[in-house]
Amino acid sequence: MSLSRRFGAIALVSLLAACQRAQSARPQASGATAVTAPADGRVEIRVDDQGYHPATIRAAAGRALTLVFRRTDALNCGEKVRFPSLNNLERDLPVGQPVEVAVTVPASGELAFTCGMNMYRGSVVVQ
Repeated sequence: MSLSRRFGAIALVSLLAACQRAQSARPQASGATAVTAPADGRVEIRVDDQGYHPATIRAAAGRALTLVFRRTDALNCGEKVRFPSLNNLERDLPVGQPVEVAVTVPASGELAFTCGMNMYRGSVVVQ
């Protein structure tokens, strides 16, 4: 096996191990906090080895929001954020860089978002 392939395999195993540790160390929903979207509709979401903070955002039905994801380090499985109900809308989350995702709160229920491996979970819920 070439050195670059070996390094890639080691990096992948390390990433999977970090995701499994994070999954076993926390409840099913990422992070324990919930917030109500502020008047400007802009919600900052930190992504770390424990998931999304906040993991739940409450807002009025039909409201436009800008979710701003910021990944704090590379040692977690938050390298992507995916919105399954929005035709699997997906964005890369480079470490330390804010990534804005414009969404509209559904008429009822919730708008779920996950990491690329479905281990971190969050949602926008109708208030």
